[in-house]
Amino acid sequence: MNTPDNFIIVDDDPISNMICKTVIKKAIPKAMITSFTEPEKALDYLMNELSGNRVTLLLDINMPTMTGWDFLDSFVHLNDAIKKNISVCILSSSVDSRDKERAASNKLIKGFLSKPLTAEMIVSLMARQLSA
Repeated sequence: MNTPDNFIIVDDDPISNMICKTVIKKAIPKAMITSFTEPEKALDYLMNELSGNRVTLLLDINMPTMTGWDFLDSFVHLNDAIKKNISVCILSSSVDSRDKERAASNKLIKGFLSKPLTAEMIVSLMARQLSA
């Protein structure tokens, strides 16, 4: 499996999205990055506009209109052909151990990263995806 160079960030905080884009570009200069501050628009993008490329999706948990958990509840219903190309990773400032446990028990989630995102985190995440 090749490491995906495509990233989707779903976080209601535009500043967090900007930081993530900068960090990802530092770690993977050729990365293509799409970000959404509205989870509903991200789901629409996944259903209607996502090409067949492999994607790493960085998902925040705490968002006002739709939580990351709500997003995953909807994500489950996407076409399997879409889901198979997406690696979901939680990116959150949550320190609640229940969130980490919930993420660990969810088969869709490939990792849990704590904000702020660093280039080292991205490199480690990509290495894990390569070995999976």
